[in-house]
Amino acid sequence: MDFQKIGAYAFLFGILISIIFGLIYSTGNPSWVSVALIILGLIIGLLNISDRNVSLFLIAAIAFIATSNSINALPVIGDLLRGILINLVHFVGPAAMIVSIVAIIRVANTK
Repeated sequence: MDFQKIGAYAFLFGILISIIFGLIYSTGNPSWVSVALIILGLIIGLLNISDRNVSLFLIAAIAFIATSNSINALPVIGDLLRGILINLVHFVGPAAMIVSIVAIIRVANTK
């Protein structure tokens, strides 16, 4: 099995965990869920982002993380989506961190 497939499965598994446990625990997760999402995010950052997708991924991750807290303003659905978005931030944040570190290293090595 190649790294692209492992990364793709980790991404789908992370999204699934984020949604399921975000619906079950809308106010706070057990700590193992956050740790699992962070580990999956690190795997995604290492395995799943190619050179041509770095800028697009980082822009999308920054926009998602920056706007994810604004969902709380919605009256009824905001509480329901809050847990999902918190989990997705735990998942996407470490991936964005790894991808940005790799991008910085690549830029530093090209000079």
